[in-house]
Amino acid sequence: MADPRPPLRRTQAERRAATRAALVRATVESLVELGYARTTTQEVQRRAGVSRGALTHHFTSKAELVLAAVDHLYEEFSASVRQAAVDLPGDSAVRVRLGVELIWERFHGPLFVAAMELWTAARTDPELRAALLPHERRLGAQLRRLAFEVFGEEVARHPAAEAMYQVLLTSMRGQALTYALQPDAPRDRHLQHWLTIIEALTRPTA
Repeated sequence: MADPRPPLRRTQAERRAATRAALVRATVESLVELGYARTTTQEVQRRAGVSRGALTHHFTSKAELVLAAVDHLYEEFSASVRQAAVDLPGDSAVRVRLGVELIWERFHGPLFVAAMELWTAARTDPELRAALLPHERRLGAQLRRLAFEVFGEEVARHPAAEAMYQVLLTSMRGQALTYALQPDAPRDRHLQHWLTIIEALTRPTA
């Protein structure tokens, strides 16, 4: 029997939140499918199915819109990594190996694609660069904390932890960029290279 009660109406705050979420999702889709240059506010508006006024109410510029999209992707990335890290073992050597694999598996997703688009565009777009730099510093600090959560306390407290993290991050970014251009390039060999570097950097000194 059908429920005779009328459906509950959403509050204004709920409608605003739903519109903002639709705009962010549309921006993510456009960045990944079309790239930064072709991700216009008109394209996002069309994909989200909202009016021009609704878009400008939430985001006053394209830079603000795309940074919100990257924030959304980073939150999804972090939640996915933390959820998977719950099952990592306590043994440091095994945890680091599995942790490197865990992070690398997620380095080919939409977060990296969107970030790559913004980094490239920011080189010649002063407005985007000015907005992106503090945003990147904040996300960079969050990613560093997340990585050490994954690797565990023993690695996080090691004197070479910062050097290990920077080498790992920059190398993964470079390899992910290579695979963005050459999707069929072999992938597994780099895992052992990274593990060898980590073991060398964190090996106890005599």
